[in-house]
Order: sequence, then structure tokens, then C-alpha cells
Amino acid sequence: MKKDKGISLIVLVITIIIIIILAGIVILSLANSNPITKANEMKFKSNVDTYNSELNMALSDIKLKNIFFDSITFNAGIWDGTEGNKTGTTKEYITSITTKDAAKFEIQSGKLVYVGIVQIEKDWAIEMNIETGSVTPPEELGLGVNVIATENTTVNGESATYNNPIIPKGFKAINDGAVWPTDWNNGLVIEDESGNQFVWVPVDGTNVPYAKWCTAGVIYSDTTDDMLPAGITNETDQVTNYGGFYIARYEAGNASNVLVSKKNMTVWGNISYIDSKTKAELMYNTTEVKSGLLTGIQWDTVMKWIQNLEMSVLDSTTWGNHINSIAPANVSGYSSSQVAGFSEYWKTKNIYDLAGNLWEWTNEIYSDERVIRSGGCSGNGITFSVSSRSSYAPGSIDIDLSFRVVLYIL
Repeated sequence: MKKDKGISLIVLVITIIIIIILAGIVILSLANSNPITKANEMKFKSNVDTYNSELNMALSDIKLKNIFFDSITFNAGIWDGTEGNKTGTTKEYITSITTKDAAKFEIQSGKLVYVGIVQIEKDWAIEMNIETGSVTPPEELGLGVNVIATENTTVNGESATYNNPIIPKGFKAINDGAVWPTDWNNGLVIEDESGNQFVWVPVDGTNVPYAKWCTAGVIYSDTTDDMLPAGITNETDQVTNYGGFYIARYEAGNASNVLVSKKNMTVWGNISYIDSKTKAELMYNTTEVKSGLLTGIQWDTVMKWIQNLEMSVLDSTTWGNHINSIAPANVSGYSSSQVAGFSEYWKTKNIYDLAGNLWEWTNEIYSDERVIRSGGCSGNGITFSVSSRSSYAPGSIDIDLSFRVVLYIL
């Protein structure tokens, strides 16, 4: 019997499957060897290498300038391509990054992170051990340390409280003896673009209440307050809103007749209350930040904060520049006025020369005079301690009379 010759159905199916598999392999092989795709991959990886190197150099430079810098708190968001809006973005620290790539990369906890949505680029990033993620919402990104604020915000982007200080627009948080944000009670420092520095005074309402209380010298119940800076109707608002306030880290410095709060500057003496108040209020006058002389409540609140450190504010001879300073404050130069920040022994809570050096005008009124605090280098650190109140006529000028600035964050 003659049999028909032909291919069975099973063999046909197997053959088709094998052909499909081989076709897939060929297609993948062609895709992987696509010269355009390969060129794009090489360019992407080369750019990322450059960005990573530049970021590491930027972080090393910040660390070199500030030994307390912690990259774990360092963040910067994507750049929108606007030339005048680079602050706080990857473009500020990776200047070579392209506008296209700047929309795909963030700096999170000191690392370059790919936040784009192109899967093949994400795969390439993973191959390079670059972390991937999603774009951080602006309200969660925060500033990190050493980033100039473009609006009033916090380092971590969370709500401002006494233990999570607000950073005013135009300032940056720096780690100078206190690490952000964990050392909030040790004198966190902010700095403006000109290098003026201020220290955060946390007011939790319990350990540090916002109130007058010091009774040495002029009795505070006999004092009233002068007008606050224009636009400030209630000095307690910033304490209620943010949980504290900033005072100048240094006594007023005279830089060729320009008011500064900087180390090693000649302290501005021979100045009346009237001129002190005017200069203090002109230092900052924006829609976010205003400045002025310390009020009686603010000075007393700082005293309570320092006293909680178990340092005496009724006898400041051990930590201030007085005529009768004793160890460790009686360094060479004590009992005479020195430049701002002259001695580390005359510093507490990161604030310099609060006790002694020059007397400081405040916004407080006593009879027809104005209240001065600090004690001064020619004053007795017990009789005229850092917390005591004395008074002078508002037009008085004396080599030992200076002032210190307080900030109002709106």
C-alpha cells in the first residue's frame, strides 16, 4: 500500500515555535547592537559619571569649609531650566548638567538620584549603581545645609517648631558647632549671602518661656517697650508661628560704616540708642525678614536658655569679658574691648560676647532712658552681670556702648 508523504501537525507546530524563538533572538541581538541606542547609552553614562564627580567635588569643598557638614542632610531638587532659579537645585552644585538631564536628577542625602521616567535610562543608572526614585515634592525636599533659602522654610521641609528652626529667605543653615537639625538646642547658626551670622533661640514655652524675668539692676516691671520695627505689630508672632527667634551671633560690627554680624570685626562703639535703633532696623527690611534691637523679653528669654545650660547669668565672670573676669574667661585681653568673637571662652550657645565686652542697647524704656544689657568690659561681672539692666539717656554716646540685632521672621 502506498503511503502519502508529508509533515505532521505536531512537527509543524514545533517548527513554528522554533522560528519564533530564533526571530526573537535575532531581534534582541539587533536591538542590542543598534548603534544609535549604544551611542545614547555611552553618552548617558559618560554624563552621569561627570555629574557624579562634580557633585562629590562640591560636597568635598563644602566639607573642607565646614567640618560639621553632614551630607546625609544635603538635598537639592530638579532644575526647571530657569537661569535665575538655580539655588537649591542640582544645577547649583553640578554646573555642567544639561537642562534636559537637570529635569531627571536630584541630590538626595548627598547622592545623585535618577528621578526620570525613561525605563532604559533607569536601567542604565542602575547598572552604574546610581539610585533611582521619584521626584521629591517641594514641600518634602527641604533645604538641607548650606543652601540659600528662596522662601521661608526649614532644612527638612517639615513644619517649623522650636526644635526644627525656620530658615528665612536669603539665609542658609550652616553647621558651626551644632549639627542640623539634631543639635537644635546648642545654637544653630544661619548665614546670609554676605556672611552675616545669627543664632536660633528655641522657645518651647516650658523650659524656655518667652517672658521677662531677670531682676538684677533696673526692675523689669518698671520698664516699657519702645516701638517695634515698622511692620511688626506683635513681637510674639514669630515665637507662636515658628517656636523661637534669631539674634546676631556677634555684637554689631562696623565695616566701613556698614552694619555686619561677623567674626573679627571692630565692634560698633560710640553710638547712641537712637542711631543703634535706626541702623538695626535698616539691616533687613523685606517681606520675609525684618530686624531691630533686642527687646527686654528677648534678652531675658536668651538668659533663661543659657541658665538652663547651668551657667550663671547673675555672675558672668567665668564666661564673659568683664573687669573682674576669672578663669577661664580671663584670657589675655579681658577687661578691655576686643573685636567680635575674640575669644572662644566668651561664647555660649554659639553666641559671642553676650556677657561683657561692650554694653548693648535694647528696645526697652526706663523712665526717660533706654535700657542697656551685657555688663561691659569695664563693668563688674557680678554687679553688672549679663542679665542685669542699667540705663542711659537715648542720645548718650560712649565708647563702651554698642548693640546687637534680632531678626523678625514674617
